Amino acid sequence: MLAQRLKSSIVRPLMTIKSSLICFSAVLISAVAAWASPTGSARIQGVVQDSKGQAVAGAEVHLQAKDGSNLQKIVRTDANGQFGVSNLPVTDYEVNLFVNGQVKASLNNQKVFSNKPTQMDFKLTGKFAANAAPKKHTHMVYVPAETGSNLSGRWVEVDDTVGAGAATAGTGNVRRLSGEAVRKIQGGGSNSGGN
Repeated sequence: MLAQRLKSSIVRPLMTIKSSLICFSAVLISAVAAWASPTGSARIQGVVQDSKGQAVAGAEVHLQAKDGSNLQKIVRTDANGQFGVSNLPVTDYEVNLFVNGQVKASLNNQKVFSNKPTQMDFKLTGKFAANAAPKKHTHMVYVPAETGSNLSGRWVEVDDTVGAGAATAGTGNVRRLSGEAVRKIQGGGSNSGGN
């Protein structure tokens, strides 16, 4: 009987402390979650189009709150070039448009309102294609002057995607030889067919 009373007098306070810790942890986690991701009633939406009025799919719209909360959102445009972000806090935003990894537009201090969506449409100007071919990769090669020339050499731009580009950079006459023909030339012979 004494053992039972002793056990209940120790167990009850421990259970109370354990329950209190669990409740405190739940409140703390809820507070951190609410602080980490502020929400509100604002919405930003829009359309991204190229210079011909065609939808730009896959463009990234980066939003960053200017109120010091470090809230950042990234949304991609759909096949119709449309994007939208809801449940944003009512504050000012910096909005950046990225297409193929490059900044195409930047808007600072964009105000949003709780009673209506904020429309941000982007119409790109100049030459742009959403599915443009990758940029041509080139490098520069120095071609020395020909023997006996008083002119200095020159730099020539060579396309990296063309295998024989470096060989043809400075000459117009390139012939491919077999291994036997190269050995014959190195040995002092001729490749012209007759000596």
